[in-house]
Amino acid sequence: MFYIIDVKGLESIYGSLKETFHVISPTLKDGILLYSEDVDFNSLPFGYTQMEGPSFYQLLQSSGRYFTYLRPSNTLKYFLRSPNMKLLTVKRSNGELSFEYHINHRKLAFFDVRRCDLKALQTLDNVYLNDRFPDPYYRSLRENMFLVGVDCQTASDVCFCHCMGVYLEDSYGADIFITELDGRFLVTALSKKGVELVEKLHIKKASVEDIQKAKEKREGLLSTFKKYLDTKDLKENLYRNIEHPYWEEIGKRCLSCTNCTQVCPTCFCFDIKEVNSIELDLSERVVSWDSCFNQTFATVHKFNIRDTITSRYRQWLMHKMAYWQDQFGEFGCVGCGRCITWCPAKIDIQVETAKLREL
Repeated sequence: MFYIIDVKGLESIYGSLKETFHVISPTLKDGILLYSEDVDFNSLPFGYTQMEGPSFYQLLQSSGRYFTYLRPSNTLKYFLRSPNMKLLTVKRSNGELSFEYHINHRKLAFFDVRRCDLKALQTLDNVYLNDRFPDPYYRSLRENMFLVGVDCQTASDVCFCHCMGVYLEDSYGADIFITELDGRFLVTALSKKGVELVEKLHIKKASVEDIQKAKEKREGLLSTFKKYLDTKDLKENLYRNIEHPYWEEIGKRCLSCTNCTQVCPTCFCFDIKEVNSIELDLSERVVSWDSCFNQTFATVHKFNIRDTITSRYRQWLMHKMAYWQDQFGEFGCVGCGRCITWCPAKIDIQVETAKLREL
């Protein structure tokens, strides 16, 4: 179902979502673009764009278009599995224990999600919603979600999603998808929820010419990518070089700061802590973000099986590019480039992966 709207129509969609959902969308905060909750429509970063490179980020104001910026620096996982999330509270009163599970049923709508983040969300679904052990905390938010995807206008210097199985013709579970044309927007309703929302607003149907223009826009995006990673036989080549001395060269540069895992849309390492009151009548079970780069992450029975930065970086890259394929049949990297931008040591996962496979 294809529709055509102007900026007022875009605002109507946004306002309609806010009537039912907690809307999360990009906004400008502290000089960077971030997904934030309950942002006013006029606070969306229309007309901005960002320049990104290894350890480099700059926002610029452009003109004439709206969705000129790229994906925000934080990711959807922040709202589905927050850095510190309470799972369970246990209380003791009069010699009896009571248990309260903190499963969140809030209805979330993500407005303006780019394909790399939509693909990353499906990658997380494979982790948290697997058939054997589905996560009820993740599932409660995921099943009530509304997703509004938006086509990118261009790629940045760190983007390589087109190499990592992110296809421009795939909607990756979005309920509606928006493509900016010249002064107008093509809206594609892709789910029952999406059709219901759009038709409630009495929006005009798109013409064949509008649909063709949107297709040409997407095809033109491919020519703006500057990074490329050959993924043919990548897993096999990485396994072949898993003991190569070049890993030591990367380890000498890596600071093990965990920046890459914090901004990665698919990293999901966590720790669970029991936080007890001094009176011992209250205990809270909290899940918090962890990282395979943390020094104690791989400690088992007081022995650390990855006690060097080299071994920790190798674990991270191999997990993204090889182990994940063994487990889920796809890459654990969606090519969003955030880890490249926010690495203070200017280590580029695309560059290092390409070098390692060719050694």
